[in-house]
Amino acid sequence: MGVPKLLLSLGGEPIVRRTARHLCDSGYDEVVVVAGHEHRFIADALDGLPVRHALNPDFATGMGSSFRTGVEHLAGDSEAAMFALADQPFVTAEYYRQLPETFRNNPPGIVCVKYGQVTAPPHMFDQEFFPELAALEHGARPVLERHKDRTVVLQFPEDLLVDVDTPEDYERAIARLGTGR
Repeated sequence: MGVPKLLLSLGGEPIVRRTARHLCDSGYDEVVVVAGHEHRFIADALDGLPVRHALNPDFATGMGSSFRTGVEHLAGDSEAAMFALADQPFVTAEYYRQLPETFRNNPPGIVCVKYGQVTAPPHMFDQEFFPELAALEHGARPVLERHKDRTVVLQFPEDLLVDVDTPEDYERAIARLGTGR
């Protein structure tokens, strides 16, 4: 992107703040934001939101380090944790709330999300999976594949799967929102 994508403005606020705000509005007991690159600026962008910050010094090694950092910073009595990506600005509180509701009503161990045929975060895991998550090198796919029999799949609308990874993705997100930067 050439600039820290999570700090780009979308609808008048940084992308990371938009996502964190949706998470905070979802009713989770705690929102832990894992950041590495530009972590000070991300913390500034989240000022005033009820989030806790977790610094991932190994961010350059891949997503696995973010899982490790997230698991390390969970409250000791956490029975489950939901992992989301900050660059998915169109997943709203309404959708984030579906994961713990499904988890409580159908205690499978894992709740994952599909957008059409694509499996992508957010995902929710029972605490028994925390050691596996903390050992990941990349994304959670290996854990999801090993425990298909313990997983409930939620189907989210395909148009929610918008990752802002390129300048073109960012321009599409701006156009979709219809309110500008």
